[in-house]
Amino acid sequence: MRVFSMRGKSRHQMLLALCWLFLALTRSGAVSRCVDHACSPPIGNLASGRTLITHSSCCGNSSFLHSPCPHPPVTPHLLCPEDTHPSAHMTDDPFLHPDTWWASGAGTTVQEQQDEIRLDLEARFCLSHVVLVFRSPRPAAMAIERSADFGKTWEVLKLFSHNCSMEFDLPDDFTQPGSLCTSRYASATPCSGGEVILRTLDPSSGKTQDPYSPEALARLTLTNLRIRLLKAQTCPAPLNPPAEWTSPTASALTSTSSTESSAYTPYAIYTLLARGTCLCYGHAEYCVPYNSSQDTRQDSDMVSGRCLCTHHTAGNHCEKCAPLYNDRPWRPANSSSGESNPCQKCQCHGHADSCHFSQRAWLSSGGTSGGVCDDCRHNTVGRRCQRCRPGYHRHPSLPLNSPHTCTRCWCDPQGSLPPRPGEERPWCHPRSGQCHCKSGVGGTSCRHCLPGYWGFGGDGCKPCTCTHSCDPTNGQCLDSYSNNQVSNVPIGGKIPDLDHMFTVEEEVQWSKELAVSALHYTVIKATVLSAHDKGSHAEVQVKVRKVLQSSKVALYLGTIHIYPLSWTSRGCTCPVLNPGMEYLLAGPEEAGTGRLLVTMQSVVVPWTPRLGLLISESLRTGCT
Repeated sequence: MRVFSMRGKSRHQMLLALCWLFLALTRSGAVSRCVDHACSPPIGNLASGRTLITHSSCCGNSSFLHSPCPHPPVTPHLLCPEDTHPSAHMTDDPFLHPDTWWASGAGTTVQEQQDEIRLDLEARFCLSHVVLVFRSPRPAAMAIERSADFGKTWEVLKLFSHNCSMEFDLPDDFTQPGSLCTSRYASATPCSGGEVILRTLDPSSGKTQDPYSPEALARLTLTNLRIRLLKAQTCPAPLNPPAEWTSPTASALTSTSSTESSAYTPYAIYTLLARGTCLCYGHAEYCVPYNSSQDTRQDSDMVSGRCLCTHHTAGNHCEKCAPLYNDRPWRPANSSSGESNPCQKCQCHGHADSCHFSQRAWLSSGGTSGGVCDDCRHNTVGRRCQRCRPGYHRHPSLPLNSPHTCTRCWCDPQGSLPPRPGEERPWCHPRSGQCHCKSGVGGTSCRHCLPGYWGFGGDGCKPCTCTHSCDPTNGQCLDSYSNNQVSNVPIGGKIPDLDHMFTVEEEVQWSKELAVSALHYTVIKATVLSAHDKGSHAEVQVKVRKVLQSSKVALYLGTIHIYPLSWTSRGCTCPVLNPGMEYLLAGPEEAGTGRLLVTMQSVVVPWTPRLGLLISESLRTGCT
């Protein structure tokens, strides 16, 4: 038995420890109800911790509905008793203070007795229901109203009367469900402890409604609550007022006129309960004081008004998306299904701190993405900061989210064209960094002449007037291209072995310049089969081995004819093509016919495997 008792005690202690651990984790924020789920702050009494403003007709003001006088009155009146039961008694703890209540002033007659209780909130809240517990008989007529614009306009939530048609000219919801007036809670009995209950969402409708739907929020949201006590009524049975109600004024009235004393029936309310919570649209678990800058919740009975937002939302009521999370439209969470509907982060690649939602971008993407990044940094532009701004280009070895991904264009001022209108810096290709060169100028930065050109300067480079090539500095004709890069051998001659003519650095740089030169041309690898002198022109038959780039006319593998230009009395002054040799060919097509031409501006280079690899890579990365 002792062993069993010890085991039971140990199990009980373990369960107790687990409960305390769960409670500690919950309160510390380690377990949140908002993770991938709709959530809302706890419901409490909106009147707790706030001042209830009461107005009474005790001052004899006949225009009460237009200009009510405050309670207690500024100037004492014979009919206004001492304020021994202030409005704060309606919101104190009924368990700690069961014998406290609020009492209104007295009127000359029961029918003249009109009072108002008003709760002004500092922000928008959601009201679920209102409960009033009367110490006096419940009113014969009363109204509960709300404002959603801080008291500018008012809307009746419910009217209460024992005779709706007589008091408000409305049917009773007993006979006509949905009517604004009800005879419920309008009876004079019980003489004390009677309740008046208002539920903002009608439970009799039978359907579950999402409290964050527009229809529900139109009913739940409020900034002010007003209870108008329009007509008092006496209890059928005599009600002896307690001793604490006795005051010199009341005693004087009693001794003066027993009739007036018997008619004296003020409104008295034990408890006013306005159950609700701060408005967070299902995106917050806790709230903090509205005018507080702190984001830590406090233990208090008061329902605070500023939400501690989750799901990447922001605002006092989580009514918008956080600055960098506007890729989709903001939506409230769905309390019925539990969907959190979080805001989506914009893809700004680390170059922006905020974005905005664009309906046009949303529609063009088919409803998948609508975010537009704001104020892109690090020299980036574009809807997602994905491009380099004019005057900059992508760094080839850095990722897009690097702050240094866009590097400045370095264009030679002599060899490159001036900036376009409205641009401060010279233009270069945003991906390759290739500058916009002047005529006959080559290189990524436009720093030297292309093969077949000479005289680098402010006007670009001039074409060589030689049969072969010319010196790039003075234009003097040469027997071969500079640095022996391109050999011009007559038809039938032998071309030397070119596999080991260049250093690695020269070959890489040369291949890039060739790729730049061939940017708008058709580029092929071809074997020369035959060359024919047609008198007025030349015709060369080649077999296309590989198509590296097509321009206007699509080319396919096989035999085609190409046409060297120009043909003069001295013969062909273009680069020479030797039968039996493989070449890298890059040239334009003839307008109208689409024939592939070979001119002095064409690239004609004997093919090597390494050259083909370098050219292919350069075309892929530098000219696309």
